[in-house]
This record gives sequence, C-alpha cells and structure tokens, in this order.
Amino acid sequence: MATHRFSSRFDRLIALWILRAFSPELGRSNFLCNSAYADSEIAEFLGLPMRLDEAVIREMPRLLDDLQISLEKAGPASLPSQARNNFTRFADSLKLNTTEQRILEFFACVETESTLADTCRVNQKLTGPGAPRFLAKVLNLPRNAIAKALAHGGRMLRCGLLKSCHHPHKSSGLEFHSEALATRLLRGPCDPAKLLKLFGVVTPSPPELGLDDFPHLETSLNLLIPYLKTVRDKRRPGVNVLIHGAPGTGKSQLVRVLGRALDIPVFELETADRDGDPLRASGRLSVLNLAQTYFNDPAVLLVFDEAEDILTPSPTSLGMANSHKGWFNQLLEKNRQPVFWISNSITTLDPAFSRRFDFILEVPIPPKTQRRRILRKQAGHLVSPGLIEQLAGIEHLAPAVVARARNFIHAIRRDIPKPDRDAALIHVIGGTLKAQGHPDPTKATIQLVQPGIYDIGHLNTSADLQQIAANLRKSPSARLCLYGPPGTGKTSFGHWLANEIGQPLLLRKASDLLSPYLGVTEQKIARTFETARQEGAVLLIDEVDSFLRDRTQTRHSWEVTQINEMLTQIESFPGILIASTNLMDQLDSASMRRFDIKLHFGYLLPDQASRLLVSYCLNLALPQPTTADLELAATMDVSAPGDFTAVARQHRFQPFRDARSLLQAVIAESELKANRSRRIGFL
Repeated sequence: MATHRFSSRFDRLIALWILRAFSPELGRSNFLCNSAYADSEIAEFLGLPMRLDEAVIREMPRLLDDLQISLEKAGPASLPSQARNNFTRFADSLKLNTTEQRILEFFACVETESTLADTCRVNQKLTGPGAPRFLAKVLNLPRNAIAKALAHGGRMLRCGLLKSCHHPHKSSGLEFHSEALATRLLRGPCDPAKLLKLFGVVTPSPPELGLDDFPHLETSLNLLIPYLKTVRDKRRPGVNVLIHGAPGTGKSQLVRVLGRALDIPVFELETADRDGDPLRASGRLSVLNLAQTYFNDPAVLLVFDEAEDILTPSPTSLGMANSHKGWFNQLLEKNRQPVFWISNSITTLDPAFSRRFDFILEVPIPPKTQRRRILRKQAGHLVSPGLIEQLAGIEHLAPAVVARARNFIHAIRRDIPKPDRDAALIHVIGGTLKAQGHPDPTKATIQLVQPGIYDIGHLNTSADLQQIAANLRKSPSARLCLYGPPGTGKTSFGHWLANEIGQPLLLRKASDLLSPYLGVTEQKIARTFETARQEGAVLLIDEVDSFLRDRTQTRHSWEVTQINEMLTQIESFPGILIASTNLMDQLDSASMRRFDIKLHFGYLLPDQASRLLVSYCLNLALPQPTTADLELAATMDVSAPGDFTAVARQHRFQPFRDARSLLQAVIAESELKANRSRRIGFL
C-alpha cells in the first residue's frame, strides 16, 4: 500500500503508532473482528479498503504489515517542529527524561487526535499491567523504562502530567493532564512558564497591604523574615511555614507582603480546576509536586491555601496527611522551595506534623488600634468617625469583612445619601457577622455601666475601689478575684475599672471558652490571654469557677488539663486580670495564691439600697420615693444592684407607677433569687 497519502511527518507518526498498536501480538484481532473493522474511521485514515469481501479479509494481515514496513522505512515520522520544540522545553523544565517526554507526547496526541484515541479504545491494552508492554511496542522504547516512568511514585503521575482516567467513554487507565495543555503544546508556540497556569499555579495580584499593616505580628515577623532571607540565600530545602487564623485576617495577603519585602516571587496553588470544580486533595498535592519540580533554580514562595482537607482530620475524614503519614512527612522534608500552608483552623492537627513545620504563625483578628487604622484607611471617606470607632470595638471583625463591605458600599455610593451610609455599612457588616455566628452589631445592647445610675458607691465591698483604680492606672498589672452572690456588681465593676484606667475591656464568659472537643478549651483559653496581651486590654473572665474548680473534685483528666491551663495563663499574664465567681468556696486552692487581690461583693447595705432607689426613680422618670419607701428599701437584706437592673428592664414593657411599685418589684426579684438553689449570673 502507498504511504504518500500521509502527507506530513505528523500524519506518518500517527499512522505508525496505530499500525504498531494493531500488530499481531497486540491488538489486530480487536481491529478485525467478525469480517468487519472495529472502527471504520481508523480504516479510512489508514487508506484500507472500505468494502470487505473474503479475498480482502484474507489479504488484510499482509496489507497492514506491508503498510507498517513501508512507513518504518519511509521518511521521518515525528511531531511538527514547533510541537517538538515545545515538548522538549517543557520536559526540560520538569526534568523529564527522553522516555517520559515520548510518553507525554503520545498521550497528548491521544487527547487531540480522534483516530489515535479510537485506536486506544479499540485496542484495550492501555489499561492495567499491560500498559508498559503496549507503550513499549507502540513507541519503540524499552519496556522497563516505560514501567519506571509510569510507576505510581514517578514524576509523571506525581506531578499530575498523567492522571487516572474517570471519563465514562474512555477505556484508557491513564490520560493526559488536559486537552487545553495538549493543544497548547501541539499547535502553537508556547512558553513553559505560562503553561503552569493550566495546572493551577498562578501569580497572585500584588498585595494591597504592607508590613506596617501587621504590627500585631511584629515579634513573629522579626524572626520569620531573616529566616526566609537565609533560606533564599543558602537554598535550604524542606522549608514549610504554617499560617493559621480565622477567615479574613489577611493570611494570604501576608505571604504576598513577605514576598514583596524579600523580593521573592510568590505563586499560589488554585483550589479549583479550569471548570470551577473543587480540586481533590491528591490533585492539589500533584500541583505542588509539579511546582516544586519546575521551580528548581529560581527562589520562589509557594502558597498552599485552604489546607484543612490536607492537614486536619474531620469527623468524616482522616485528611490526606493523616491517611498517608509517611508519604506526607517525606513531602514536607523534600520541598525544594519554601511552602506556606494556610489553614483557617489547626484544631485537630497531628503533633507529628506540627513539629515538622519550621515556623507556625497564628494571624488573629487585629487588635482594636489596628482595626481602627484599617477602618479609617478603607472606609474613612465613606462613613462617619463615630461609626469607625464603633466598628473598631468589634473584636471579631476581620479585615476582609471590612474590605468586602467597603467595596459594596463604594459601588453604590451615588445611590445612598451620605447621612445614610453609616447605617448601610453596618448593615452589610452585620449580615456577614451574623452568618459567622457573631452578634449583630446593628442590635442595641444594654449598657452594663449605665450613665447616671452606675456608682461604685453602690457596691458593698470593704476595699477602696477608687484607690485600686488609681494605683492600677500607674502600674497596670494585677490579678483580681471578685467573688460574692449573683448580681452584686462584679462584672460591672470590671467595665468601670477598664474605663477608669483607660484600657479596653476583653470580656469572656465560660460559654465563650468551653468546648466539647478535647483540647479546644485549652486552646481558647490560651488564645484569649494572647488577645488580651495584644490588645493591651483588661481581661475579665466571668464564671471563672468553671475553670478553677477544686481538682480533688474532678472526675475527668480533661478537667484537670483545663484547670492547669487556666492557672498557667493566669500566672504568666502581665496585664490586669479580673476573675469573677459566685462560688468562691469551690475554687481550687492553688488558684488562690495567684490572685493579688480578692474582693468580696456583698448584698446592698441599707443606705446603698435607698440611694439606688433614688437613682433609678430619677432615671426612669418616676416620682421621688417617700420617706416610707426609703425606710422599706433599707430593710432589704438580700438585694443587689443586679435586681434593680433586672426590674428596670421590665419598665420598658410594664411601666411602674411610682417608687413603691418599683421597690416591690425589686423585693420580689431579690426574694425569688434568695429562694433559688441554682446559680443566677448577673451581667
């Protein structure tokens, strides 16, 4: 048969691969079966007789052999020169050997040439353990070299150049990375560096922030930056940095900032494929391997974002790292380029992995001063200074939430009158915070320290509270334990003290810190103390008895661990700590010596109850109490400021007529509390 029908070297190459695939020892019987071609388009491409009679069928083996021999002896059969150059440059960039490059070329052609794809489908030899023998015959390469190239730990599979085929209409066990990559390599000039984007290795946009936007990380960055400089200069392998923190705190931005500060390019690994579908953990790790292989000489920083599915197991999944521990440990140790692993949470991170990271950095919500600076920078031109100050006080407000809300309001600013922009911005931010499980900032809150009512003179404690505040203003370091019945003003005093000495207050209740998951409560306790350090805040822990119970009364080891963590943090805290409890007699004895001052808050004294009645009547616009009312107030022996606060809230929907009706409600509230056996908290 004539070979002139194959006008190009590329056509001759495809025809030769097809004929080798249908040689007698491989798949000829699959091609010629039941006196017909298995695929007429393949026969037409080869120029075979389209009408089959007995004579043609008898001659067909000789026709196929003669055609193959003719092509083997004919002129060169190869890829087009541009494609050949593309594959050579691409293979060189990934350190592929000649066998691996030839295999890559074959699979790329299978992806783009329908007759070759049909040949593999008809032949059915490119699956399972027979694949090396098939490719060795078709590509005329040693079988052992093929087998080594296709091994599971080989570079081609590890980097995702070839992948397992899950397409319902393809029988091949392996397939090329993508049709897009095959087309770029075969049909035009291309730069290997630009091909990385097809794998999901992308250059992120320049950072919007600078190092001065992370003052709360100064200590960590002063260590990390010199280390990365050393890694860059000495080309130290196996460098891994773990960055974790709540969503929106600027973790990815931080890596871009570091890259710019060090003049090192940053590349991020995408989390979705070209169709927008999420990439599996194994697929993303293949991309990481490819990037590590490609970036062999130039120094770069690689960013593996959303690493939770790799690093941290969940109730339904072990996570890739935990299910392949040895393999993952080896991956960490052999990185050619530094990798920044970014995760929103490391709660369940295996200690075996944490010790393999060079540096672990938590990026928390910025402190109030930094939140105020970010808000002024991003939204100061849109909203009022008062709103900036209000939003800065929201301790769980992440920078990304601010940026996205700012962008929203900025886009519609011409449709919103300037006086209404405050309400619009806080509405947008409130929707996000509610979705994250935080309180809605648009909802009014009841002030704990109410102007015109709160007076430390209404607190029944033997200490000189004004003198304590004055001394702490000069030397802001102390640990105070406030104890006494519910409602006696312990928590309100914490707010008053923070205001008096000019420091923000960080309030944590037991419900904020306790977690049903092992070890998480300890992490929350440690994070709370660290936040107070960063904020320069007075730390108020309400219901501290939940963490400082007598250890002789505990029944579980985790209870002891929580107590030990709280005691350790109290011991090392350099600022002002206020711990309040209604159950002083149940505290662990070791906790007592850790408090510098222990203040008992008792029920109101007679004159305090009378003065408080006068203050509330004035605040609620009620007639001033009579002498009889004041005498009755002085007889209450179990009333507390909290009782007046609770009753005053009733006035909004069940108004009182006079001081006597208010006082009777307070007496009923205090007697009800006194008769209860369970604890009632007062805020």
